[in-house]
Amino acid sequence: MSKLVWVDIKDVKGERRDPPRTSWILVSEKVCGSKNVAMGVNKTHPGGEVPLHKHESEEEVMYFMKGKGQFITDDEVIELKPGICVYNPPGGNHKIVNTGDEDLEFVWIYAPQLASHRK
Repeated sequence: MSKLVWVDIKDVKGERRDPPRTSWILVSEKVCGSKNVAMGVNKTHPGGEVPLHKHESEEEVMYFMKGKGQFITDDEVIELKPGICVYNPPGGNHKIVNTGDEDLEFVWIYAPQLASHRK
């Protein structure tokens, strides 16, 4: 049986990326030994975005907590605001754009976790 692990976001170094955003990985194989799931927090800064990409085999869930933006796929645009939860199945192109003047903050979950989350 695996050991219980807890993480305080204050103890995790955020990864700054371009376009301007910061991500904190709180659960992954690298962080705590998780084998099936990864979870973290993203702040997409004003004027920033998560560029167009897709996940071939990973399911993704995002829960938006602060700010406003758009979740853009090949087929639709979802207006983002606090309280919106998006389930994104594998295989579809998507990006997230901050359309506001404050950070767009959200929790993300991948199952299975991305290769970059593994040891």
